[in-house]
Amino acid sequence: MRESILKLRGLLDRGCRIEKIYPSVTASDAEVNIVTVEVKCSDGQIHKIRAYREEASELREFIRTEL
Repeated sequence: MRESILKLRGLLDRGCRIEKIYPSVTASDAEVNIVTVEVKCSDGQIHKIRAYREEASELREFIRTEL
């Protein structure tokens, strides 16, 4: 499993939640080379996860299917 997915899953398991996804998950995968996910935790900390190319597609698919 890719590093970005593991990091996102770890944050979500700690009770954090996704605040924003750039570009949105509904955008075409063919047009997406970079994905940024902002995750906010209960302590107020905001984490940014970035994925590029193939990993970006896998991260978007994980968000679509798992969440």
